[in-house]
Amino acid sequence: MHEYRFKTGAALFWEVLGRLGVDYLFGHTGGAVIPLHVELNKRMSRGESGPRFVLFRQEGGAGHAAEGYARASGQIGVALATSGPGATNLITPIADAYKDSIPTVFITGQVPSGAIGTDAFQEVDTLGVTRPVSKHNYLVKAVADLEWTLHEAFHLAATGRPGPVVVDICKDVQLAAVESGNPPRRRRREPVPFDAARADAILAAVTQAERPVVKAGGGIIHAGAADLLRRFVECFQVPVTTTFNALGAVPFAHAHNLGMPGMHGSIPANYALRDADLILTLGGRFDDRVAVKGFAADKRIAHVDIDPSELGKAIKADLALAADLKTFLRHALASGRSAHHAAWLAQIGRWREQMPKPYGTGDYIKPQAVVEAISELTAGDATLVTGVGQHQMWATQYYRFTRPRQWISSGGLGTMGFGLPAAIGAWYASPDRPVVLIDGDGSFQMNIQELGTLVANRIPVKMFVLNNGYLGMVRQWEDMMDEGNHYETCLSRTVECDPGCVKLDPTCRIQLPNLTGLRFVYPRLKTMRVRTPQAMPEAVREALAYQGPVLVDVWIDKAEDVLPMIQPGQGLGEMIES
Repeated sequence: MHEYRFKTGAALFWEVLGRLGVDYLFGHTGGAVIPLHVELNKRMSRGESGPRFVLFRQEGGAGHAAEGYARASGQIGVALATSGPGATNLITPIADAYKDSIPTVFITGQVPSGAIGTDAFQEVDTLGVTRPVSKHNYLVKAVADLEWTLHEAFHLAATGRPGPVVVDICKDVQLAAVESGNPPRRRRREPVPFDAARADAILAAVTQAERPVVKAGGGIIHAGAADLLRRFVECFQVPVTTTFNALGAVPFAHAHNLGMPGMHGSIPANYALRDADLILTLGGRFDDRVAVKGFAADKRIAHVDIDPSELGKAIKADLALAADLKTFLRHALASGRSAHHAAWLAQIGRWREQMPKPYGTGDYIKPQAVVEAISELTAGDATLVTGVGQHQMWATQYYRFTRPRQWISSGGLGTMGFGLPAAIGAWYASPDRPVVLIDGDGSFQMNIQELGTLVANRIPVKMFVLNNGYLGMVRQWEDMMDEGNHYETCLSRTVECDPGCVKLDPTCRIQLPNLTGLRFVYPRLKTMRVRTPQAMPEAVREALAYQGPVLVDVWIDKAEDVLPMIQPGQGLGEMIES
């Protein structure tokens, strides 16, 4: 143990975060974290360097911003909130980060240690609530444990399979005088040695297969292995599907790229997985929206993942290897092996002619055309952020991704309202690149208050709301599987509407809210509306060229569905294409 020159736990907190390289904290304030904010303001008034705190209008928005920052930068995203409702408002972004393995640290205040268990004001068992949805969590009740806890939390968030770590700090710890610190705990988990023999067996299987496919997951992005993956698929002449969380790992235009597989995946990706005799999954789960009914039938499955618990969890693997993806891919490229699958790649090339799927035209704006216009005008290089819904799937299908870490979206949890705050966090991670938010009118409203954060900080995000007046994805499911009842999904409904009205009316455009009117609510926010296919391209161009934040209300075809689609309980061979 050593002596400290800092007076309080709050002062130590900021010093440690500075040493850990934290540039930004996204959060909201409250009683249980006042000492931290008081100390931060003192440091700012003295002109001292350190992390910058970005005030959000709600804690959930701050949590999603931390995710957006982490996804775009590859660094740890940090959110800070008070106890009680501040902590519980972070549960959704914590769970979102957990499902998608995003390196994040969520720091919450807690009531004084002596008051724990007394049902004190704004007391919540944050550890108990977050345990199922975090990689690890801590309750700091003694100031002597603060430094090592913070260091360990940041280490755990970023190493192995990344994920969210929660640090709950009692208020008296923040105020306590710091004299000495407790030594860090010793963790004895031994690293798993690389098994070259298992790796070689997988490589041999890829070489010997007639129709192999690589299914690359988000672990490729987390490992920084996108370039190695590209070299691997070229060396072994194998096509590659990039799952939702891996979009951008292989450029859209690459001849071996099949796009995203699964429920709303591309035609070539799902055809290839259907006909493959070997599927090699690299750094990804066998999510139920990809590993649909009969997914592994009549084919061999190989799986490489840094997390041993994923091997065999959902789909039994014939060949499995727990390993860092960079280590595996470097081993493969150094092995001297290669493969030739000319006939298979020729078939892939023919299927790629349907990527993306052609779509029709009409009197109303097609959402696919909006995404394609954005893609063309940004040269496929924007940091692309979405909410959750139909617009999200159109973005996966029609934006021509060129690089890793440009796709920022909620995958495993499917969190509506993710888009706007995540776009703010992504901009702080990479302010020199254009940040484009594609959202739906339902998803956008779930964190619409963060427009205040956007304009207060002059963040030039270009926001395109694909407005169809519905919770569109649920409406599509209702039409396809639930007899077309839209009572709960129509966002234009008011008490004046006929209670029995369940039909889709393409002419009904009741606006709740009027998105263009938000320029009067949030000064310095430019708003635009585009209603016709003819006006859409120039409106997109104008919005992207604008220097500040801009919100474009795009009135899309209300009846447009996301296709292809594999309905729940169906297999790859039952994909609906039109």
